Amino acid sequence: MKPQLTETGHHQLTNRLVRLKKERTDARKRIRTARKFCDFREDVTYREAVHEYERIEADILELNHLLDDAIIVISERSEVVTFGNQVVIRELQQVETERYRIVSEAEADLERGSISVTSPLGRRLMGATMGQMIQVETPGGTIQVEVLHIEP
Repeated sequence: MKPQLTETGHHQLTNRLVRLKKERTDARKRIRTARKFCDFREDVTYREAVHEYERIEADILELNHLLDDAIIVISERSEVVTFGNQVVIRELQQVETERYRIVSEAEADLERGSISVTSPLGRRLMGATMGQMIQVETPGGTIQVEVLHIEP
């Protein structure tokens, strides 16, 4: 199955790829500099520079693969929660509401209000309707939430 991304997520991941490519160039420079001044078998600076370069390269390969294969999903108004929707929920016994966009694992960022479709809450919200109460098994225990609103 092809990975799904929202338009926003695709844009953010594309920007991240651009940043990583710049970091890769900088990492190459650090390796060249470290090579000039070290014994490769013993130099920590050189090993760290190579390790950082390898991490960046792996991230670039993973992002390229994801972006090449991804299907961009345009969120639409719906009676049930679907991928890309923004959902307003309220935990039972709480006054405050919470707002989350249901996205792929690759673009999930709780600080930005997006949760993965594979997270416990994301899985339970998929297919839910406005007004529906759902139970969610979380690492902290079971919670009940009400779906208040579904937005594209």
